[in-house]
Amino acid sequence: SPKVEGVDIAGRTLACRTVGGDYYDYLTFPDGRIAVLVGDVAGKGMPASLLMSSLQARVKVLFEDGDELAHKITRLNKSTSASCPDNRFITFFMLIADPATGEIVFTNAGHNPPMLFRSGGTVEQLEGGGMILGIMPMAKYTEARVKMEPGDVLVLYTDGVTEAVNPREEEFGEDHLMEFVNNMKDRNAAAIMNAIHAEVTRFAESAPQGDDITVVVVKKS
Repeated sequence: SPKVEGVDIAGRTLACRTVGGDYYDYLTFPDGRIAVLVGDVAGKGMPASLLMSSLQARVKVLFEDGDELAHKITRLNKSTSASCPDNRFITFFMLIADPATGEIVFTNAGHNPPMLFRSGGTVEQLEGGGMILGIMPMAKYTEARVKMEPGDVLVLYTDGVTEAVNPREEEFGEDHLMEFVNNMKDRNAAAIMNAIHAEVTRFAESAPQGDDITVVVVKKS
């Protein structure tokens, strides 16, 4: 995880037995801003890991700086649509943060909305941006803004977390995740991230999971 003054970041993917379709990454920019992104390949056909590595390469080419997020995601979708098989698509979330001020710009392309836990106890979900990547080449994307204050915790995750099932075929669910994180948001990012992974594993008991489980935690210091 990057060491950045003003924010504490930790992330990990727990891969399931099949080839992984989740990915997360961090980018740092010369002006001190950072990007955090998470994606999940769904569908059949070409191995998910191949699509993810090509997406990762495209992101690195597009994002030499942290400006024009929505415009760049619109371009990313266009190039992804050109190479994505008909039966595959990618949910994708990307934010660009100014660690000094806590200002965040984000675009959500059909991904599970990250949860922003305010130090005062409320929870917001980061929604809106556009459709999943790889289906409609001419789709347009928009960006939204939010500001993190000291003590706020942002949790990015893939559906492997909320759709984890136990032997009784009950799902972990968004409410469980929200309640669990709200009770431990005073901890650091790595402790929160590790605790979420441990809680999903505990909940699932021995039931085999059909999806990768990715969690990235960003905490404003």
